[in-house]
Amino acid sequence: MSPEVRRRRRARGWRRIRRQLKDHPRAAAAAGVGVLLVLFGIWCGFRAWTVAHDLSQVARESEIMKAALLRGDASGARTALDRMQVAASRADSHTGGPTWAVLEHVPVFGDDARGIQTVSSVLDDLGRDGLPPVVGAAQQVTGNSFQPRDHRFPLARIAALQEPARRSEQVFAQAAVRLDGVDSSGFVGPFRSRFDELRSLVGVARSSLGSAYRAAEMMPSLLGEHGPRSYLLVLENNAELRSLGGLAGSVSLVHADHGVVHIVRQDDVAHLEGVKNVPPLPLKPDEKRLFGPLLKEAAVDATMTPDTGRAADMIRARWQLVEGGHVDGVFFVDPVAVSYLLQGLGPVSVPPYGPVGSWNVVQGVENQIYLSTPDVNQQSDYQNAVARAVFNVFADGHGDPVTAIRGLARGVAEGRIRMHSFVPEDQRSIAGTAIAGEFPTTPTIHPQAGVYLNDSTESKMSYYLQYSASLASRSCGDGIQDGAGYLSLTSATPSDLSSLPTSVTGVGDPVRGIAKGQQYVVVYLTSPIDGAIASLTIDGRTVEDPALVDFARRQVAGIGVNLAPGSTHTISWVMRSGIRQTGSWQLAVTPGSAPGTQSRTIPSAC
Repeated sequence: MSPEVRRRRRARGWRRIRRQLKDHPRAAAAAGVGVLLVLFGIWCGFRAWTVAHDLSQVARESEIMKAALLRGDASGARTALDRMQVAASRADSHTGGPTWAVLEHVPVFGDDARGIQTVSSVLDDLGRDGLPPVVGAAQQVTGNSFQPRDHRFPLARIAALQEPARRSEQVFAQAAVRLDGVDSSGFVGPFRSRFDELRSLVGVARSSLGSAYRAAEMMPSLLGEHGPRSYLLVLENNAELRSLGGLAGSVSLVHADHGVVHIVRQDDVAHLEGVKNVPPLPLKPDEKRLFGPLLKEAAVDATMTPDTGRAADMIRARWQLVEGGHVDGVFFVDPVAVSYLLQGLGPVSVPPYGPVGSWNVVQGVENQIYLSTPDVNQQSDYQNAVARAVFNVFADGHGDPVTAIRGLARGVAEGRIRMHSFVPEDQRSIAGTAIAGEFPTTPTIHPQAGVYLNDSTESKMSYYLQYSASLASRSCGDGIQDGAGYLSLTSATPSDLSSLPTSVTGVGDPVRGIAKGQQYVVVYLTSPIDGAIASLTIDGRTVEDPALVDFARRQVAGIGVNLAPGSTHTISWVMRSGIRQTGSWQLAVTPGSAPGTQSRTIPSAC
């Protein structure tokens, strides 16, 4: 067919279409609207695809920035932040204007469009105002400007962190409020899960920034900016478990004055017994019911209570009774937290013993020293030497500051580093943060459950204890949640008990039916405040009418478990929250000798 013929046919076709449109104006209008709708649909689809692409880039750059911050690469974090800011700003601009306003009223997709607009706006705010101070602070930290030198901490530089941390916390708090105001129940599945994940991450970041702000605000005061301070640094031994983590062992008196910090005296908490029948502090009625006389008679058992402040009270009172002097606060640290710190410090020489590092300090302090000698004084001397050597290397400014700070933060997050101050303004600064380790009696919307483990054999066998705990919220009604929990306990004790000395195994207790080398663990299960333990099962057998004790407005079940080498026992339970406790569950579990934590946050069923 020639080009001229094709041209004539096209002309005839257009004349025919024009006659039809002229003869049928309604059809012409409908066709025009249809074309416009198709074009608008294509435009909306393109706009939605663009926003999705931008938000995906925000997520990628956020992960890159997080990884860079964790490895101490401030320059890489800044580059990722710059790219994230551009993508977030683009997404925010694309979800404004008339096109997106129309999408927000489209059936089915409308609520998702409104959610995407909120997410885009929130991420733009965070990228512009919330994250730059964090990255800026990271640049200062990685520049070694915050490391101590010769036991002197840079108070002015630490104080300078307050304002950027405060600004970031404020922006993240506003973001959390905006995200909490969105009902995500109607979102399509994938977007709902990503939205809920973002809401949770923003909440965690807000809490972390709040802790950073309080730490920067409080640290100069703790370090003696306004006058000398004295603290007790207690090394807990997870090889003999107590509710807070471990038996209170090595204790160091730390003196701080205008940023200069030194250990001035060391002892063993066991030497603070004084006169056993004259305890420096009386027990509260609920403490007497739950713990009996041990809590008041032995300073090493002060950590039987899961309340950091109360344990600090007891150890301070013992120290002042036996040693005298003034104490401004107590720090509790376990060897696993020390191993995290050593990842940043590197190997540390411990004269006259061998070096310790992140790979062997837990084994050395909790097991090897007891295998090596039955002499309790030598055991105490070694643990004091480790505490002193690691403290001195840290205070001298050695190692990688980013990795060291990250290790300390991990120790706090896992409940392995706790602190209580007897200076009211300092304690107010840490109230509500992880390091405070509070055991509150005032309920919130979050039901708080606890699994606290205590060795009852006067041995160091908890080093061989393996355990895992879980909890799930299974129902919600009338503002009350039911949570089902599970605890597995396994004795990984060597099968050849003859290889273990009495300094590890203890002597057993025939009266209670505990043979040498067995572990007898007392588990305290605590319900949420104003809640209850509804049922209890041990190794598949239901416990009828379990003995429950009221403690700090909670119901507590004390369960004794006898573990022979290689054996496993299980405990399961159902507990009920108090009324109006509809938020996520918070499960606290005693930290042990293995790295990591069993404590966790569990989604609400409400």
